[in-house]
Amino acid sequence: MTDQNFQKLETEIKLLMKISQQLKESNDHLSKKNTSLLKENSELSNTIEETKLKIIKVIKKIKEQS
Repeated sequence: MTDQNFQKLETEIKLLMKISQQLKESNDHLSKKNTSLLKENSELSNTIEETKLKIIKVIKKIKEQS
């Protein structure tokens, strides 16, 4: 392998390493974001369920008063 070919290969490897690091960072960020969204979704689901139960109670009281 000539020096020129070796240098070319070395440059490509460095570029691939840089891209790999960027992908890792991006993946880490997306993973954290996903975890955050899952938690937020769970909280929203709980809130919706609680609200649903309260609405059912209100409707029941209204029906009982009629």
